[in-house]
Amino acid sequence: MIRQPGARHRIEIVAQAAIFTLAAVLLFWNIAEHYLWQDEAATAVLAVRMLKFGEPMAYDGKNLITIDMQDDQEDAELSRRTREPQPAIDYFVAQRNFGKDLVWKWQPWGLFAIAAVGIKLLGQTTLGARLPFVLAGLATVPLLYRLARKQFGSFPIAALSALLLVSNSYWILHQRQCRYYPVSSLFLVLTLLAYARWQWGGHNEAWFIVSAWCWFQVDYGTVLPVVAVLFLEAFLAHPHAFWRNLRAGAILAASLAWFVYFYDLLHRGSDTDSTWRERFLQNLFNTNEYVVPALVVLAAVAVLVWKWKRLPEGERRLVIVGCAVILALTLWIPTVTVYSFVRYVIIAAPVGAMLTAWVFVRMLPGKFAWLAAVPAAVTILTPWLGLPLRHLAPPPDWWSGSKLYRAELNDLRAEIFGHWPDPNRLVIEWLRRNAAPTDEILISYEDFPLMYYLPNPIRGGIATFRVEDDARMPPRFVILRRSVDFVHWPVFDREVARYKWEVIPLKAPDVLWGDNPDPMGDDDPNDAPNLYIARRVD
Repeated sequence: MIRQPGARHRIEIVAQAAIFTLAAVLLFWNIAEHYLWQDEAATAVLAVRMLKFGEPMAYDGKNLITIDMQDDQEDAELSRRTREPQPAIDYFVAQRNFGKDLVWKWQPWGLFAIAAVGIKLLGQTTLGARLPFVLAGLATVPLLYRLARKQFGSFPIAALSALLLVSNSYWILHQRQCRYYPVSSLFLVLTLLAYARWQWGGHNEAWFIVSAWCWFQVDYGTVLPVVAVLFLEAFLAHPHAFWRNLRAGAILAASLAWFVYFYDLLHRGSDTDSTWRERFLQNLFNTNEYVVPALVVLAAVAVLVWKWKRLPEGERRLVIVGCAVILALTLWIPTVTVYSFVRYVIIAAPVGAMLTAWVFVRMLPGKFAWLAAVPAAVTILTPWLGLPLRHLAPPPDWWSGSKLYRAELNDLRAEIFGHWPDPNRLVIEWLRRNAAPTDEILISYEDFPLMYYLPNPIRGGIATFRVEDDARMPPRFVILRRSVDFVHWPVFDREVARYKWEVIPLKAPDVLWGDNPDPMGDDDPNDAPNLYIARRVD
């Protein structure tokens, strides 16, 4: 029986609705169950200050935000800036965390403007901070479907692209965060859509320039290598359009030049305790394991060569761009970052999903395209396609996965449908009930969430800000996260030893982070000892 066009259209609509509904459930379910963790809270606090001051201020006269990088200075040198605020502020200005005017410049302001919209509408809450970003993650799914459907002319490729993306556990977990990951994924897809419209769709470059410009305003770290890939592909694919492409590049560069100066991008740099090779191998593992298997990228190149003459120009060029973007990020991330976290590369998951779906469908004869569901299921449920590369890029120390199934599916289930004890929520709710607004709180790490949810002066953190400030009221409460090994413990130990404390029997797990979506942040809170929480005895 041959299906009529109307029947095919209905099947496509039902498939889209099912995939988008699944995405909405995974992205929104229990979205406010767990409080913001350190990185999310930094974005939210700066958004609140943007609403208050018109600019994201690093210091508001009470609490300080820094880039949260460990400082390896000796204790005697560091102790010079653990008392009154000004020496610490001067030090972090010299480190280029922010300018002399105390305005934050380490990340682009578009990120804080997005968070500010949600906070303005819904209040200084967990939902208010996260909602705009979750909506961006949700919008990425239908846009990826549209990109694949229009450029490949294939419903199976479009549907599998969207389904593989929604089934990527760590992509989903990162899209539920008040951070740049969701909006960066969104603008990646929007930029590819605009690029296709410009290069082989018969439109001008305006939407491409606008999309790339907006992407820069939320994540200038990822947009640069991707835009470089796109312009290189444009120049190579059509040399006769050299001046047209050069004009577009000049307009985009000119529109971003002031922001490059404003954010001081030419003078960025951080010390690292690992080699480029070590960071490269870890980033290669992350990409192969959580974005797209290297085997799939190699297969995409092989299928491209095999079917070159039979494929439309736009399809060929989009696959080339996808492979080149993955390669560029594999080299770029370990070059410009101190660490190679999954969060740095997971924003490319839409490209990985699209390439994977394209390979699975194009390797089969047209009438057997539905069989692509088999390798897609294998990719969703197992890491088997990534195993061949593990000999070159072995799992890092934090990895606790399996060769038989995708262990991150357990993390996805626990985050969305589970009710694990969130240390930040437990601590903050207790302090809301028991601390006066003027009580000073000393905390060794995860200090930014306290700044977002509470009105109190917060001391400590990696910056050791005002830990030993004798000129003001001594801390009324202390919270020590002993699981953290990247803070200056002698400074905290000295301050705690100066007073008598009453330990609070609060069962909040002592784990490195709260709701950290990275695989290295999935410590089991049920097996952890309790945080040290105490009240100063007068």
